[in-house]
Amino acid sequence: KVSEPLTPSRAIASQLAAFTWSREVPDRIILTELLSGPSLFKPCALRAPDGKTIVGAKIVSVRPSNAALTPPLPTVPATILLLDDATGALTTLIDGTLLTAIRTAAGSALATQRLRSGKTTSSLVVFGAGLQGLQHARHILHSFPSITSVKIMNRSEPRALAACASLAAEFAKFEEGEAKAFECVLLSARPGVRAAVEGADVICLCTNSSEPLFEAAWLKEGCHINGVGSYTPDMQEVDTGTVGRCEKVVLDSFEALPVGDIAKALDAGAVKREELFELAEILQGEQQGSGPEGCTFFKSVGLASQDIAAAGFLLDALEAGEGVTDK
Repeated sequence: KVSEPLTPSRAIASQLAAFTWSREVPDRIILTELLSGPSLFKPCALRAPDGKTIVGAKIVSVRPSNAALTPPLPTVPATILLLDDATGALTTLIDGTLLTAIRTAAGSALATQRLRSGKTTSSLVVFGAGLQGLQHARHILHSFPSITSVKIMNRSEPRALAACASLAAEFAKFEEGEAKAFECVLLSARPGVRAAVEGADVICLCTNSSEPLFEAAWLKEGCHINGVGSYTPDMQEVDTGTVGRCEKVVLDSFEALPVGDIAKALDAGAVKREELFELAEILQGEQQGSGPEGCTFFKSVGLASQDIAAAGFLLDALEAGEGVTDK
């Protein structure tokens, strides 16, 4: 299982490498004309300060009809391959569906650590109870043992209840931090959504929404937001007021500029292009986080370097025979 050797702490370390090691990331290749849906090929090479190199590619396709198959298959199937740098030979093939969710959540946790440095963190709200939402909750909770309140927002109650039950079972065995309360809130229950957002120190957005999920006025002073669900100009999880209210807006890369959350805020004048930063600038100390009362927003669309770094760290753990304990 990918999630056993690639523990949250190791996954977060892989994402630090993804954003700070030397990188060669050429443009992705997209095949569309002869296929049932788009298939993307995303190569990358990473080199560590000690000279170690990780090289490979992620292949990801979009096939919505997979959901209707018996049994159903992932609608965005992904595979990650790694090569031996010296020989160029294929060494590893990894099912990238779960790995993608883990590396995305780990990247958000890393950004949250840096942008919330020095701030008290006790409450987490996650929009979306799917794989991304669950992994975001896991990685944020491992990063902030001080969190005691976790609210999972979702359109349907059964999936939200299942996510809460899974998290409660995992963190009942977590030896660090305080006891945690898990609660489900339906997105249709707007008063409950508002109350949750108003009390949240960290908010993770893991939906495919085309409309903002909450209002900027609801945000708690100093809160941090991770947005990972939207990836097209028509998708938008936060309104322009939320982006404008944030003291620091950080992107995984400027490839996120056309996404609805950012593009609409730029068009409305809520934020200026020169006020946007890449996460690597924060991690390398070129930019600071925010003041104690300033809100922050991390927008992620995903990079090939994140996939290849996560796969490389996973392979290292497997080769070392390392197990499931996250200490």
